[in-house]
Amino acid sequence: MASPECQLAAVFEQIHQQRMLGLPILNPALRVAVIGGRRWQDDWVGVLITPWCMNLVLLPGSGSARRPGAVGSTLCIRLPAGTFELIASYEPDIGSFAACSLFSPMQGFADQPSAVAVAETVIAGLFEPQPAGARPASENRPGISRRDLLRGKLRG
Repeated sequence: MASPECQLAAVFEQIHQQRMLGLPILNPALRVAVIGGRRWQDDWVGVLITPWCMNLVLLPGSGSARRPGAVGSTLCIRLPAGTFELIASYEPDIGSFAACSLFSPMQGFADQPSAVAVAETVIAGLFEPQPAGARPASENRPGISRRDLLRGKLRG
């Protein structure tokens, strides 16, 4: 079985070539890549870069209690940096997964290394340990906003 990174990249490369090719929202300087993928509890989490968007993606593990619901429904996950709301989606070669849009469209990126650098910063920030004495993230307290995350403001 392919690694989650390879599987996700292959499916979204196929989407790029079959469903998205030629659309004006694509940034031709970018290609599909998966950055910073890692196991998180029973799931896999990483950043997906495409020529049309950059998403935080959760692929549920076989023993996961976090299961994306119907396509378009929301799923909240708690990471070290806070609680995040993801949207459920489905692709036949991946199954159910959930994603949180970080950037869309991608015209603000000059090249692939720029997009990769941002994705690496995002994933590192999401898994940054809480400082000693910091109030932990809670399901009852919203996490950081996407705007604050992308500006590097990871704590309130």
